[in-house]
Amino acid sequence: MDDKKKLHIVATALEVFFKYGYKRVSMNEIAEAAGISRAGLYLYFKNKEEMFNAAIVYHGDILIEEIQEGLSAYKTEEQQVLYAIDVWTIRNFDDSLRSPEHKEITDSSYQFARPALDTSYGKLETILAALLEKNVITAGGITPARLAHLVVSALRGFKTVAKSSDELRQMIQDLLRIVLQFE
Repeated sequence: MDDKKKLHIVATALEVFFKYGYKRVSMNEIAEAAGISRAGLYLYFKNKEEMFNAAIVYHGDILIEEIQEGLSAYKTEEQQVLYAIDVWTIRNFDDSLRSPEHKEITDSSYQFARPALDTSYGKLETILAALLEKNVITAGGITPARLAHLVVSALRGFKTVAKSSDELRQMIQDLLRIVLQFE
């Protein structure tokens, strides 16, 4: 199978999911948007859930790539950690609050794409652990990988209670002040 074609389908599906949400999208709509037949779409993905999982991983990979490309613009590990979290969590948070489709994508991710979501968050944890390994003192001998996991887990929870990106940003900054002691 053509990987370039599959990537095009996944990128198109992501756009369609963000525009209409998960539940209102059919495989026919994705096929039409991607410029292929429904039968052709099924050569790549057996169902909408598999397609959605691929779209979630693809979206996470886009964010990871942006984070990796932008880290060098920040001098300290603290700034880099905040930048990574901003790209991953904060930047589009208000959109998710205002848009029922964005909210549905988030809710559906946990329901239909949990492995894909966990994979993507795992990639973020890897980046954060590498940043934290450089100059962070942690209490109780917690490893940077474990600390990154705890921070990312908290981010996931914060997104469910924050009422704005400003509140979310403040919650994250407070958490990092409590948990991290940068040298």
